[in-house]
Amino acid sequence: MGFLKPKRETASGSEVARFEGSKNKKKNGRLKISGSFGITTPHKWCRIGLIFRFSETVKWYDYEQALGVQFNKYRLSITDQQKNCLFREDRSFMEFNSLFTTAYTGKQYLGKYTATHKGNVAILEFIPPGPGNYELDFDLAADEEFFETGHKRTTIFQEFALYVCDGVEPLEGTEYPHKRVDLMQVREIMTRPIIAEDETALVTKIAKDMAELRIGCVVITKEGKPAGIITEHDLALKVLLKDRKASEVKAQEIMSSPLITIAPETSVEEACELLLENGMKRLPVVENDVLIGIVSVRNMLTKKSEYVKRFYPEVRALASRGKQGVSSVVSYFLFKTDKRGEKGKMQVRDIMTHPIITEGEDTAVTKIVKDMDEFGIGSVAITKEGEPVGIITERDLALKVLLKDRKASEVKSKEIMAFPVITTEPEVSIDEVCKLLAKKRIKRLPVVENGVFVGIVSTRDLLARKPECARGFYF
Repeated sequence: MGFLKPKRETASGSEVARFEGSKNKKKNGRLKISGSFGITTPHKWCRIGLIFRFSETVKWYDYEQALGVQFNKYRLSITDQQKNCLFREDRSFMEFNSLFTTAYTGKQYLGKYTATHKGNVAILEFIPPGPGNYELDFDLAADEEFFETGHKRTTIFQEFALYVCDGVEPLEGTEYPHKRVDLMQVREIMTRPIIAEDETALVTKIAKDMAELRIGCVVITKEGKPAGIITEHDLALKVLLKDRKASEVKAQEIMSSPLITIAPETSVEEACELLLENGMKRLPVVENDVLIGIVSVRNMLTKKSEYVKRFYPEVRALASRGKQGVSSVVSYFLFKTDKRGEKGKMQVRDIMTHPIITEGEDTAVTKIVKDMDEFGIGSVAITKEGEPVGIITERDLALKVLLKDRKASEVKSKEIMAFPVITTEPEVSIDEVCKLLAKKRIKRLPVVENGVFVGIVSTRDLLARKPECARGFYF
């Protein structure tokens, strides 16, 4: 392990800090280390080596080949003198695909890293922005029990050492695959010009902007400075759900604020992290208190399709949140998920969301909005005498009710639903559905069998299972 910890200055670098722990130093099953180290050699590689040893007990009760290899989570972060985060990592030992991210912006030399394992050693290499003191925080779940499919495993922490070396030569070879952190900036992918309205603007004007320009949000300003944002979701829940007319509501009453913004020189990587952290789809871009653009998930996936799995992880969730009061919830549990089509291709039945929420064509729009709010969904299917006839989305609500300055209680579903509704069948392949959604420029397709709604498939469902579909949707 000498390649990790040179004890004196050599041509290959010098040790600048050492942190050691043992089973006698852990507390409540955790080992925490905080300390500082100084970098004196500018623009050279720095190496952090984690040497660890655990005792392990494994009890098998039902062998399953697809076992995970994650255990004992740790967090590692490095900050500069100004408390700006240079690196942060949240992963587990033996997790070979690192979740390492960079959060530092505007630095020329922040560009490469490697995070890999060799036996009982985890290695991180990076180029610091410059000389100076850096703070290191490390938090390890030292003793843990894991109940995974096929076995129970108990790991007991034995010993640990963390070394920081300055001015090293990067490790080479297939065991140490260096990766380059993409430093593409937000200004390179953002949409501009951006549509903005003053906080005193009426919702009728906001809805008109969205309809004419085919956009999903409008930034709201106060005294010329960005102050909030209004999306189609805001219009549906903050105006229609309260049964108000667009001409009765000002932007400042329903805008989401305080506004989270981002600077144009911020890396796309950091913008991605900010969107994920806040559960958002778009960020206004501000420079010197002036709104200059907006960056969205669509912008990112258009340029960086590999981000798909981060925004659309593979999860299965029912449309319902378990609340009551929906007029019709069509259950669909007749299909076997292992029943595949020709040549084993994945089918719509394998990924669709079910049950599907439906309402009759004479249902008031107030009920439609209530369904969307209670069940956390973006669309409701409409039926006539039990048969599929249309679909209503948040965009339909915003543009077909508010734009005409009507109250939701005055409008019936059949007046604003999209029809004839484009549908698909459960045995259709995912590839075919991807092509259909991309061609029609729509985000979701109701699934129909024997004249009955049985589910709905959306771009989110597709991207979570087949990330390569992003090219069809965003290019």
